[in-house]
Amino acid sequence: MTNTEFTLNRRLLVLILGTLTCLGPLAIDLYLPAMPEIARSMGEPLGRIQLTLSAYTIGFALGQVVFGPLSDRYGRMKIILPGLVGYVITNILSSMATTANELILIRCLQALAGAAVMVCIPAMVRDIFPRQECAKVLSSILLVMTVAPLAAPILGGQILRFADWPALFWFMAAAGVVAFALAFLLLKESLPEERRTQMNPRQLVQAYTSVLTHRQAMSCILAHGFFFGGMFAFVSGSPFVYIELYGVPADQYGYLFGLNILGMGLCNFINMRLMGRLPLKKLLRFGCYTAGVAGLILIFNAGTGFGGLAGIVVPAVMFVSCMGFTGPNSNALALENFPKIAGTANAAAGVLRFGIGGISAGLAGLLHNGTAVPMAGLMAGCAILSVLCLTFVGGKQNVEGDADHPELEVDMPVSKAA
Repeated sequence: MTNTEFTLNRRLLVLILGTLTCLGPLAIDLYLPAMPEIARSMGEPLGRIQLTLSAYTIGFALGQVVFGPLSDRYGRMKIILPGLVGYVITNILSSMATTANELILIRCLQALAGAAVMVCIPAMVRDIFPRQECAKVLSSILLVMTVAPLAAPILGGQILRFADWPALFWFMAAAGVVAFALAFLLLKESLPEERRTQMNPRQLVQAYTSVLTHRQAMSCILAHGFFFGGMFAFVSGSPFVYIELYGVPADQYGYLFGLNILGMGLCNFINMRLMGRLPLKKLLRFGCYTAGVAGLILIFNAGTGFGGLAGIVVPAVMFVSCMGFTGPNSNALALENFPKIAGTANAAAGVLRFGIGGISAGLAGLLHNGTAVPMAGLMAGCAILSVLCLTFVGGKQNVEGDADHPELEVDMPVSKAA
């Protein structure tokens, strides 16, 4: 560990951070089976309810702009704990919403609270572990958090058998209370006072500019960002495609959705085993290229009807599974260039990732035409853009392997306590 003061057992640390990370997927996936019911209950078109997902992802992206730098200035725990309180409150408010506009607004606020938590987790790992260990720990956290998106739609479908959709948000509020208790009682601050930065607006702009102009970092960030956009097109569009178009019962939707998470977990496990044997960039490239092939198969099947439901499910699983290769490797490769402003760098990456995801989810709702083509087309298009970014944005050095890159750092004043 790079921070010797952080003495929490590694497995327990991974478990706690993984639990905190689960709150984001839970907020996205638990209510997916309820989207058609929410639309009917509120008397709103389904495309309008799909915008609640887009609102969450865009709010999540914007929240990271603020909370990433704040975590570099004040420490991770002073951002995480208030974020968890906000997560609980906004879930309670969501359960009381009566119109799509109300739910969209509350979900945006909920995303801001979630961003405060999520932006600190990779930065906290970067505080504690060196580069190669950082990638392994992030991969372990991703493996732990696969439980949430795997169980969430299944659990959501089962809750709907016995209660109305507001119960889903009460469940998430309870999960937020448990997460707060774990963080408050067991987590310690990972960013020592002497390593904190004090950024005025000019320095903040300089910090974000240093990330956005770093070609190797941006190639990884954008490659995963567009992959993320494709995944959110699936998350937004799949409730209609599976439940309404192909007639899958709402309480069975979660099982089909869970196949994607199982695939993601498998790929993540393989990725962990290959780390140290293969360069991280090669693993990232493999994930992006495989997702690209899956996207092309998916748009062909959606346009022609080939394979029916299986023709959608199989390439969709293939696509989403590649998150196990793109997520941890892109994060580790991007953050290695910015050890002094890891929170800010992670925020910039998160803004782009969730911003693209939010736009893609919104387009899935706006382009809704009663077929699977909008969802499939967005997934294929995002996959192609992901491959192009990884291949061309970073230049020749980015394609060839893990060559060391000169750090592009911002000269940030440290805390006066140093």
